[in-house]
Amino acid sequence: MPINPCTLCNANCCKTYTITVTPQDIIRISNATGKKPEEFAVLHEAKLLSYDPDLVLTTLDGYGYYLLGIKSHPCIFLEKSNKCSVHSSAPLSCKRYPFAISGVLNTRFCPSLSKFLFRLKCPDIDDVQLKKEISDYKEIVRTWNYKPGKKEEVLGFVLSIH
Repeated sequence: MPINPCTLCNANCCKTYTITVTPQDIIRISNATGKKPEEFAVLHEAKLLSYDPDLVLTTLDGYGYYLLGIKSHPCIFLEKSNKCSVHSSAPLSCKRYPFAISGVLNTRFCPSLSKFLFRLKCPDIDDVQLKKEISDYKEIVRTWNYKPGKKEEVLGFVLSIH
């Protein structure tokens, strides 16, 4: 059995990145953990240098531009042992990391041996399911943004549409 490159890491990606999610990710995690979505899902202000503008939720109050994500820095599901407590139901973006949807490898937070091993393996999931979930989520975002409401209404709306 090949070595999982992530086992050689100190989880810098889970400690550094804002982990964005889809409604499907939230439902999967909620079902697996028994936690309510509001216990782990949040709206992060969309102040990143690079993100897909079709995933940005607008609101009528406050800052106004948000990305749906996991409570992070570090991720709420990262254990002290640097293992993911929801690995089997983790967001698809986490399962796909460090591969982008385009297939580009982003290992800037990975230790050298992990970087090398990732170059030898494929993503744990293919991009078909991830692209489908993102496409579905973009439609939900378009629906919300057509007639946006208040920030505290977003999560309920996003999950009710799914």
